[in-house]
Amino acid sequence: MAWLRRFWPAVLLAALGAALIAWPQANRQLFVFLHPLLHHLPAPWWRFFSVFGDWPTVLALMLALCWREPRRLPALIVGGAAAIALAVLLKAGFAVPRPPLVLPHGVVDLLDRLPGNGSFPSGHAMASAALATFAWRGIGWGKAGAWLPLVGLVMLSRIAIGVHWPLDLAAGSLLGWGTMRLALAWAWPDGWPRDVTRTAELILLVGLAGSLAWLLGRNGLFAEYWLRVAIASAVLATGFWRVARSGR
Repeated sequence: MAWLRRFWPAVLLAALGAALIAWPQANRQLFVFLHPLLHHLPAPWWRFFSVFGDWPTVLALMLALCWREPRRLPALIVGGAAAIALAVLLKAGFAVPRPPLVLPHGVVDLLDRLPGNGSFPSGHAMASAALATFAWRGIGWGKAGAWLPLVGLVMLSRIAIGVHWPLDLAAGSLLGWGTMRLALAWAWPDGWPRDVTRTAELILLVGLAGSLAWLLGRNGLFAEYWLRVAIASAVLATGFWRVARSGR
């Protein structure tokens, strides 16, 4: 049963996803049950944890983890790019409407803006699962059990906020886990030469700076989302300092 010890997160997610596909009504009923129940906790709590499923934030955190093991940078880039592309394609292909567009008026109490793209799969679930897999399998920070609470809270936050069905979250987490596992195994596992790694890191930092500028230009942000700004700013400052220091 060695394979079960290695792949048990995927087994659990696949079983949940299969059950929700087999009983489509359960997908809606589970959302309707969980959404008001989760509102017993304050809205800022859920928006706070949703930040850890935001792709720019997740990529920034994975970049910071790479400072410990630079050879994992190719997996970050390949796995992150593959997961984002997969999410975009699947959302456009399936075009599943989000809960507020399907359920009767008053059932969903939105805690944030309603995204304009499709619901399936959840990009936040993909990103948080990719981060957990990268930290656990790639960098060796703790065990899977230590990262599951974070992924679970991100998944629950998307139901609480009112923008995702449970099936979106199970599929997104499974895809995020799978893409990052494959990237860690096959995307230059021994890393790139030092100069290539330095250039790739610099490109990522410039991209992160662009996402930070876009975020600061948005109006009406909730206070909890300033955590994104804090994480991006900290990674940017440290990253550019590291690049400048390595160029001496």
